[in-house]
Amino acid sequence: MPPDALQGKIMKRLTQSGALAVAALSLSVTSSHAADAKNGQVLAKKCTVCHGKIGVSNDPEVPNLAGQSAFYIEKALKDYRQGTREDRRMTLMAKPLEDADIKDLAAWYASIKFTAEAPE
Repeated sequence: MPPDALQGKIMKRLTQSGALAVAALSLSVTSSHAADAKNGQVLAKKCTVCHGKIGVSNDPEVPNLAGQSAFYIEKALKDYRQGTREDRRMTLMAKPLEDADIKDLAAWYASIKFTAEAPE
């Protein structure tokens, strides 16, 4: 293999490796935010109109958020924000949220103890 071709191949590999390292670093920085349930409680005031004061809705078309897993709430909000999940109201609410806000909201709703009883 000619030296120029070998050098080009090495540079290509280094560039790809560098891009992967930068991507991995940015993912770790993005996900390093520790969720703040208290801030989530403050942010959730906008959610109470539909989802109830503590995440229990009176509207049969609106889901309860109390006791949901943080993972589920984070995914749902990010999907609404990105448009991969659609609901006119939720898309409008999720659009301006930062990842940290979403983590905080998810932590708040996941921290609420919600119990269910099976019928006798």
